[in-house]
Amino acid sequence: MAGPNEAGRPDSGSGLGGRDDRPRFTPWLSTIGSMIALFVSGVSLWETVLKQPSLKVYVGESMFYTRDPVGSYEVFVVPITIVNSGAQDGAVTSLKLDLANIETGNKDSFEGAYTADATWFAGTDNVGTKSKRAKAPFSALSIAGRTAWTGTVLFYAPEYREKRVAEPHSQVKGQLQVTAARTDGWLDRVMGTTPSPVEVAINVPNFLPGALLSGEVARLRVALHGAPLPPLPPLKGPRGELR
Repeated sequence: MAGPNEAGRPDSGSGLGGRDDRPRFTPWLSTIGSMIALFVSGVSLWETVLKQPSLKVYVGESMFYTRDPVGSYEVFVVPITIVNSGAQDGAVTSLKLDLANIETGNKDSFEGAYTADATWFAGTDNVGTKSKRAKAPFSALSIAGRTAWTGTVLFYAPEYREKRVAEPHSQVKGQLQVTAARTDGWLDRVMGTTPSPVEVAINVPNFLPGALLSGEVARLRVALHGAPLPPLPPLKGPRGELR
C-alpha cells in the first residue's frame, strides 16, 4: 500500500506536522543588499553633490625675487596650484606670504597683489618710458568642484619699507596662508575645511639691487613643508676669492 507521499503529493517538509524548519535566508539577504545599495547611493550623493569645498595648496619650488622700480617694493614671484577635491565650488579671497629674515630679523606680510604669465618674465619695468610688465590685479579665485587653478602670483609688500626682508645672501622663512570664502550654511560650518598654510624656507642668492630695479629677477632656492635648507654657498670676491 502506497505511503502518504507516494500518491504524487509534494512533501511538505521533514519536521513535525509537515513544517519546514530550514533557515530562511532570503529576506535577510534582501535586507542586507538594500542597506548596501542605500549606503553606496549615499556615498555617491556626498561625493558628487554635497561634499563641501576642500582646498589644498601646492607651491612650486621655482620662486623668484625682484623689486618693483615704481615704489621699490619687494616682490616675491610664486607659482601656485590650488586643488578643490570637494563637489561644490570653492573660492579663495586672498593669499598672504608671511616672511622673516633669519639673520636680520626683519619681517613683513606680503599680499597676493597680481597674477602674471610668461609675458611678465619677458618684459621689463621702465620708469623713464613709463612701460610696465603685463600683470593682472589679483581677484578672488573661483574653483569649481573637482578642478584646480594654477597660476603665478606676485606678492607685494603693503608699503615701502627701508628695512628689507630679502637681503643679498641671506635666508628667509615663513608661511603661505590662504583665505577661503565661507558661507553661512550649517553644513558648511560643520563639514567645511580650512586650507592649511604651507611652510616655506628660502635661500636668497647674492644680487645687485640695481639689477633688480632694472628688470632682472633673482632665482630663489626653496624648501617646503619644513624641509631643511642647504647652507648658503660662501661669497666670493671679484677675483673668485672667498670672503
